[in-house]
Amino acid sequence: MSVITELMDKAKARHNLPSDYALSKKLNLKHATLSRWRLNKSIPSWEAVFLLVDLADEDDQNVVYRVLEEKEENARLIKTLVAGARPSP
Repeated sequence: MSVITELMDKAKARHNLPSDYALSKKLNLKHATLSRWRLNKSIPSWEAVFLLVDLADEDDQNVVYRVLEEKEENARLIKTLVAGARPSP
């Protein structure tokens, strides 16, 4: 199950939404958009990801890392993210 699908399901459960259609109305998006996310045919914008994060009551940073790890294929980027080190300004 993808991170986005998990977020969708958690958001629906937390808000007692019976369907993806009801979730799409809550997000003010077209149902077809959520269908494409669920089928992994498209990836939501970061704005939409954070709307789902808020509805699912999840941690921003955790979700960002999980989405990037799932969608990004650049090994160096993933290694850098996992290390989590930020240079001093």
